[in-house]
Amino acid sequence: MAERALEYFKRSFFAVDGLWFVMLEEADSFDKALEIDERVWRVMPKIQSRKIRELYGIEGNGLGDLLRALEIKFGMEGYRMSFEAEGDHVLILIRECPWFEIMKEAGRGALAGRVGERICKAEYRAWADEFDKGIGFSLESQLCKGDDACRLRFQYLKME
Repeated sequence: MAERALEYFKRSFFAVDGLWFVMLEEADSFDKALEIDERVWRVMPKIQSRKIRELYGIEGNGLGDLLRALEIKFGMEGYRMSFEAEGDHVLILIRECPWFEIMKEAGRGALAGRVGERICKAEYRAWADEFDKGIGFSLESQLCKGDDACRLRFQYLKME
């Protein structure tokens, strides 16, 4: 029963995100919907990360805790990904993204690169900030732009 409930709420979560976007796009424009979506995804990671920390007993400080929380998020949402530690930074390789798959299924795959460029940068920057303002983030490649994987790099910023 719990697995069914999880699947139900996961599907509802994905559906409501797309539904409100399309409704706003129809009422105004794609650019306006994307602007509002970016604002939403600057806040959503705060809500998600705080709940994951509470539910899983994660302290919430530093790169290790950030990666643990993201691994939980990615697992619940159905991403296929891996981590690569390289010195003072970690590279997350996303090989399958449920958001991109949904956009392709909805016939909106051609717009996915524009959406991913803004939303993924806003979302993962916000995730990093929730765990330590000294963690840098860069989006190095994207599935939705034709790359073989999304590459999310997190590392501590050098302080002068």
